[in-house]
This record gives sequence, structure tokens and C-alpha cells, in this order.
Amino acid sequence: MNEHFKPISCKKCGTVVWEGVSWAGFHKRLDKKSLTIEEEVIKILQGFKTYECHRTHISFEAVERSLIRIQAGRKKHIVILADHTCSTFSLFDNEIPNYWPRPERKADDLSSLQPPY
Repeated sequence: MNEHFKPISCKKCGTVVWEGVSWAGFHKRLDKKSLTIEEEVIKILQGFKTYECHRTHISFEAVERSLIRIQAGRKKHIVILADHTCSTFSLFDNEIPNYWPRPERKADDLSSLQPPY
């Protein structure tokens, strides 16, 4: 098992989920939908664990959310994922979200990267 999260297709329901090893070293399968605080509270009340995800060079790391982390001030852009729950079978749910889009570079930024002539 690789520690980096990678997209796989769930064998039971067919949706694309993230599979990898959490920050604490446990094998996890996470739903790909990023949760709002309200959705996170509902998942926790339903008995599921939630994870705060931090970008790495290869994929991301998932740190379990505790009550202290939930109560802490909400950062501008935070990705919260929950343990995977199989719902209805889905054949065409194979899109992988981009949680951390790269900023676009302006033409001025590109000219500074080229050697002077």
C-alpha cells in the first residue's frame, strides 16, 4: 500500500474514491467530494470520520479532524474529506477533482523566466 493517495474505482459501487494511508498510518478510502462545515457535522453525527487534507508534492496527506481542529478558525481554502460510503452504483462517476488549482501566470511572469537575448 502506497502512502500517497491515488484515485481508484470502488469495487462495490463503482465511484472514484481516494485510497491511501492517513497521516496516522491507517489505510483509508475517502470520498472525493470536499465537505462544507455543515456537511462535515452531518457525516460525524452519522458516525463517519472526516479528514483535513494537505497538498504534498505527489498527492495529499489526510489528517483526522478532531473537535479541536473543527473548532479552530476556518482557513480560506481547506479540503475536508470523509470516509468513503458506498451509495448507489455509478458507472460514469470517474472525474477526479482538482482541490488545489495552480495559479495562472501572467505574460510578465513568463518573460522573466526566459533568458535575455
